[in-house]
Amino acid sequence: MAQLVTGLIFLSVIFGYSNAADTLSSNQPLRDGQTLVSAKETFALSFFSPGRSKNRYVGIWYNKLPGGQTTTVVWVANRSSPLSGTNGSLELNGNGTLTINSMIFLPMPSVTLDNPVAQLLDDGNFVIREANSCEFAWQSFDYPTDTLLSGMKLGWDLRTGLNRNLTSWRSKDDPSPGSYHASIDLTGIPQINIWSGSNKKRRTGPWTGVKFSNLEEMPRPYSLRFGFVNNKDEVYYMFNTTGTKLVCRGLLDQSGMMKNFAWIESTGMWNLYLNYPMNECQEYYSKCGPYGVCDVDVWPMCRCLKGFKPKSPHEWPLMDASSGCDRLTMLDCKSNSNGFMTITLAALPETSNAIVYANISQLNECRDRCLKNCSCTAYATANISKAGLGCVIWVTELLDMQMSSHALQDVFVRLAATDLGNYKLPDQFNC
Repeated sequence: MAQLVTGLIFLSVIFGYSNAADTLSSNQPLRDGQTLVSAKETFALSFFSPGRSKNRYVGIWYNKLPGGQTTTVVWVANRSSPLSGTNGSLELNGNGTLTINSMIFLPMPSVTLDNPVAQLLDDGNFVIREANSCEFAWQSFDYPTDTLLSGMKLGWDLRTGLNRNLTSWRSKDDPSPGSYHASIDLTGIPQINIWSGSNKKRRTGPWTGVKFSNLEEMPRPYSLRFGFVNNKDEVYYMFNTTGTKLVCRGLLDQSGMMKNFAWIESTGMWNLYLNYPMNECQEYYSKCGPYGVCDVDVWPMCRCLKGFKPKSPHEWPLMDASSGCDRLTMLDCKSNSNGFMTITLAALPETSNAIVYANISQLNECRDRCLKNCSCTAYATANISKAGLGCVIWVTELLDMQMSSHALQDVFVRLAATDLGNYKLPDQFNC
């Protein structure tokens, strides 16, 4: 009898250890009901059913947080292919490919591994590597769902074509891909766009060198660091809390809102410290149409730039300015009689079709480039982090312009000479 009890205790210890380990080997499947836990017990990976759903998914969530417990899910493996029962099994085969019930759920390593292991790390990254190597052959950070964690890249690996973007859940009970996704647009000056299907709903504006153009100064709780990389190999945004006790996450929710949370130990709750869009002008892309300016501090919010008039004046009193504005006087490129009006905006206009000259740092040279191009409608400094770096010129209509009390970017808009003068937005729209 004593031997039987000893044996049961031994089996319990082994079973508990295997459930709480952070590593999955090719001969040890993770079955529904078992759990991987990262080394410092920060994150857990297992099968789960969200909300009232009976479907089963493999996901990662916070396992332990100081001052409280939470089941906040940060990643879902099989969000498009759930299981209907509790007979699920996550397996790593001998070549280094992860499957759920023999089904490949995401792109897997393109190279064959000799002795693969899958490991859940303390930053929430689930990785595949050779057992004797620290180099990742695959990582869940390359395939985000709706959540951005510290150290996770939102953006492109230009060498492989990998595009890491966020896609909202369909509902709180359904983690399948929802209506909204956030991704970095590589055209013009890179920026983060939020899409609903093929419709651009809102944009952060390009990275200015210190922040995204459409965002006010980004809050920096404690030692939270933001960064943006744009080179020949990669274009991505990242935040980092390495070396701190701060726990933060970004979320694209089911309504298309980008939310940033910090964990508050004293309350045992998530605190929302940044919400985008932050005002009504940012709620809808190009709310005031071409050459229209949106300003939340005045009413009505939409007005035309000086030298322009409402394109559909009968719609503006109905608070629909989406058709935008037309020029009072057409530009005459041949006579060289055009000039520029300086406006100070909260954000650069839409830059997806703009032309960037990275090596030009003199505004006069940027102005000359614009004047020599008959299609040019405006120019500006591309980067405001220093004394001015780069030149951007627009060759299409100016879209999604916004004013605010934090306006800090000068844009030089091309006008016919007869429409030039001291710039001042009209107190009300022209009808």
